[in-house]
Formats: sequence, structure tokens, C-alpha cells
Amino acid sequence: MALLIVLALSGTGHAWLINFENGLGQDGTPVASGIPGLDFTTTDGYDWIYADILNGSYNATSDNGTVTGSGEFFVSGYVSTFLGTTQGSGRIDFLNGDGSMFSTGYSSASNFYLEAYDEFDNLLDQAMGGPNTVSSGGTGLEYLTVSSASNNIAYVMMHDTGNFWTVDNMSGDASGVPNQDPIPEPATLILLGAGLVGGGMFRRKFRK
Repeated sequence: MALLIVLALSGTGHAWLINFENGLGQDGTPVASGIPGLDFTTTDGYDWIYADILNGSYNATSDNGTVTGSGEFFVSGYVSTFLGTTQGSGRIDFLNGDGSMFSTGYSSASNFYLEAYDEFDNLLDQAMGGPNTVSSGGTGLEYLTVSSASNNIAYVMMHDTGNFWTVDNMSGDASGVPNQDPIPEPATLILLGAGLVGGGMFRRKFRK
């Protein structure tokens, strides 16, 4: 519900949602620049990759009822993204540098951090959420949001404190980014808000 409200209030006309389902059947493939307007950059030598839970190599619980492995991590649909089994800190660039907000769902075994920067590497905003895996009492994806009144978010960084996380359902308003999933009109938010569910995990890796 909170995610949909944020999108409705962004007001820039560029609202989009990236659900990563275009990566179905592409497990392990780098996201890189495969989504127009965004660049999922290599960080610490590890690429952002599509994680297709249908290949059976993940400990995931989906909001559609699919459970694989231990089911510790929560995802939406069948595909999320992460930095592989070693992981680190992930960066996503907005190629037009004009974002005013960005939100992501996450599932992490420890505190998870989201930070927004401008083109000069100045920190604009940051958000932190606690662990939300199945074993830590989570019930679904939790969402973090960063924003800037100056519409100058150039990139975001995200990381946890133990390299046990995955993210899904990213949304924002930077221009040049196509929408992978329709953004509801404000009048439908109450009806659709109840359909949002979250994510969870423990100190086990997302990938087996």
C-alpha cells in the first residue's frame, strides 16, 4: 500500500515499476543495461543478475505461493535480482539523472540500507530497514524509499550487513525508464493496496 501511495504522489509523470519478470528463463544473466534508462553497474566485481526461482536453486517464497528450497527469502512473482552468492554493495544509475524518488522491496537476513546520490556523489537521502526473512519473523517484502525535492537523484546504492539479501519490485520516477507493470490510478489504490505482500529470510543465502 505504501509503495502505491508513494508512486501516486510522485507527480512527475514518469512513474514506473520494475518487477524483473522479463528475466524469466534467464537465471544468472546480468541485468546490466538491459532495462532502458537504468544501468545496474558492477560493484566490487559482481554483476546484478536475474534470479529465476523456478530453476530450483534458490531458497525463496513467492507471493504467488511458490516455495523453493528452504523458502527463507521472499520475492514477488518468479524473478528478483541480487549480486550473486558473494554479493556486496549494489549500484543502480538513472541515466538521465533526474529522479525524485526511488523505492525497492527487499528481503534480507540483516539490516538493509538504501542510499540516493546526485551526480557529484553527494548523499541526498538514505533509509534503513531491519531483517525480514521467514526465520526472523518476516511475512513478505519490506519496502524502503529515498527521495529528493530537487529531482537530482543520479544513482542509488543498496547493501546489507552480511551479504544475505535479494531485491524486487523497484519503482521510481526518473525519465526514460519503461514501466514493466501498470501503475494503478489513485482511485484504485485502496482496492489494490491490500494485494501487496512482503518478504523474509534467515542467515542462509538466497541461492542454495
